[in-house]
Amino acid sequence: MPHPVVLFSVDGMRPDGLMQADTPFVDRLVADGSSTMRARTVMPSVTLPCHTSMHRGVDVPRHGITSNTFQPLARPVPGLFDVAKDQGKRTGMFYNWGELRDLMSPFAADIAYVYNDPSTAESDVIVAKAAVDHIAKTDFDLLFVYLGYTDIAGHDHGWMSQPYIDAISNADRCIERVWKAFEARGQTPNLLILSDHGGHERSHGTEMDEDMTIPWVMHGPDVRSGWQLTEPIRIFDACTTLAELVGLTPAKQWDGRIVREALR
Repeated sequence: MPHPVVLFSVDGMRPDGLMQADTPFVDRLVADGSSTMRARTVMPSVTLPCHTSMHRGVDVPRHGITSNTFQPLARPVPGLFDVAKDQGKRTGMFYNWGELRDLMSPFAADIAYVYNDPSTAESDVIVAKAAVDHIAKTDFDLLFVYLGYTDIAGHDHGWMSQPYIDAISNADRCIERVWKAFEARGQTPNLLILSDHGGHERSHGTEMDEDMTIPWVMHGPDVRSGWQLTEPIRIFDACTTLAELVGLTPAKQWDGRIVREALR
């Protein structure tokens, strides 16, 4: 039976920010899993376009979302959760930025929880707690947990500022809580932790490396242990790679590839 799969998105988390922050749990996952600090997002390096690529397995020119305002796709591309739901999987989505509702079709998530205010560190904690509460009573196959405060801290205080670094540390604690909820059920999930984009000064959206470079951290029973990934990875590879871990037949529209180097 496949292990549960969890996708964590920490909005705006730069790889060098992750390495500088106090993140003992993610540090352990890096040491024991497969990771790179040189994955790349898409242009524009903005939250909704990047997450649409993350979930729909295609680059921006294919899905056409170029701002944080959703427009229906002229040529529809099914999202990861749409495919999972159609293939009988139990899914959950927990997030604190409402625009992410358009990453999937209505009802593609069996459980959908939104705390629509990412403006405080506590909001990430609230999202994690909601996920923990539902994991305790639901057999999930695929889970998406979005933590948005890191991006807000970057905009308010600057990328690589101390409040921004502290926000990443808070996200680490939230991720650990969700992992422990599976552990309490006797389950060991496969995890992918990444960000949608980075940032510089108090902004993002450019082709600068600071905006475009993102971390990619995988860990779990079906993930190669202690491995630094060498192949180029794009954010839209998340969709196909996670589909492989869940045991899904991928949608023919997806352009992302399976990061097989990371898998056992």
